[in-house]
Amino acid sequence: MKISRLGLAFIAGHEGFVSTAYRDPVGVLTIGYGFTMRSRIFSAWWKTRHGRALRLGDAISRTDADAILARLVDEEYGAAVRGRLGDLPQHQHDAACSVAYNLGPRALTWRWARALKAGDAARAAAILRDNYNTARGRKLPGLVRRRREEAHLLLTGRYPGLATQPKADGSALAAGGEGAGMLAALGYAGTDFTSATRAFQRDHPPLAVDGLFGPKTRAVAERRLRAKDADRGSARRSPGLPLLAGLLGLLGLGIGLVKAARTTWRRWRASAR
Repeated sequence: MKISRLGLAFIAGHEGFVSTAYRDPVGVLTIGYGFTMRSRIFSAWWKTRHGRALRLGDAISRTDADAILARLVDEEYGAAVRGRLGDLPQHQHDAACSVAYNLGPRALTWRWARALKAGDAARAAAILRDNYNTARGRKLPGLVRRRREEAHLLLTGRYPGLATQPKADGSALAAGGEGAGMLAALGYAGTDFTSATRAFQRDHPPLAVDGLFGPKTRAVAERRLRAKDADRGSARRSPGLPLLAGLLGLLGLGIGLVKAARTTWRRWRASAR
């Protein structure tokens, strides 16, 4: 069994593509879709191409990264999933590949994996959802979301955030869902969810323009929606300020007229005496 196209998109979306080598949150030199020299396949490819180990600031093309990702997942992590957990339904295989890719093949021996191997997908998903989301003792929002979405995929067969979903027969089914609603609220409405996603991605670099409403694209959309809501709130509040100022002005004018009337009345009484 190999990882599906949606499974690859799911992993790529969580990893994010970075063309220049950098150090990850735990200090490991990383490039592409989370590639490091700890990977046998990536290390061999990089050394064959460059004749040395990866260095800070080195670059990789997206075309090369896409090819390496597919090979890496199937030959290194997918093989480990099959070896530890046997033949799984496609969506469970994809979810397990994502976990192993992010946490290392050793994660296939942990509690969630033992529950999955025993046939208890619900327990496996529950364990996965609530654990394995820290780095150096800190809980990282990106890992929290990834574990939650891997658990969802493992249990339901739905690939969170992606523009297509598998039908029962294995073919693809368009499924914009929440993503389509978010894009429509931002002005990217249309009958073709993939085209709307591409348009949004083009307008928001450095998002990859791939038509997949993955975690990176959704995160940007969520930020835009929060900013839009904040602007609306300001717009709703701002008319109240001039109105309040006007009311205060009228009140001041009224008080002034009353004072003037009282003064005039007092002068009239004085003159009448």
